[in-house]
Amino acid sequence: MDLISVLIIILGAAVLAALIRYSLRFKEILLAFDRIEEKENSYHERLDRSGNVSARAEQKVSYDRKKLEENREAYNRLYSRYVVASQLISLFPLLGIFGTVLGLVTSNLADIDSLVAGLSQALWTTFWGLVCAIALKAVDAVLPGRLVNDIDARFDAVDGAIERLSLEAIIKEAQ
Repeated sequence: MDLISVLIIILGAAVLAALIRYSLRFKEILLAFDRIEEKENSYHERLDRSGNVSARAEQKVSYDRKKLEENREAYNRLYSRYVVASQLISLFPLLGIFGTVLGLVTSNLADIDSLVAGLSQALWTTFWGLVCAIALKAVDAVLPGRLVNDIDARFDAVDGAIERLSLEAIIKEAQ
């Protein structure tokens, strides 16, 4: 195996390890949303003038904003590192093409054995570059990519709920 193919495989393993590590950390951030939301259930029964009992159950939701902001900061720090690892995936086909060009340029066209060795290096580096890019892109889409989408959706939902609660408090004060 030539040097470029080995480099591609080692770099691919490093990026895979980073994607898995980031996935585990994103999972922790997603689970932290359960500690941010605080729910309070209440049940009230009233007797109206007719003697009928009316019941009302409520669930008040509040959010620990300090924990929310800590979670958001942790997510932003991790996301910036994840983007770097995710962007490295696009290097693998380029490294494969680089190995192809290197294999063809370094071969002696007058010597058939040298030409065959150069073609062999060219094909193997292209192969490993494509295999790593395809595999890593699939892992990226399934593991951290999905979690990033879930976390973004949770932040949007919590931010929307906080806005609604703030508006409700402002309306109550105005009345």
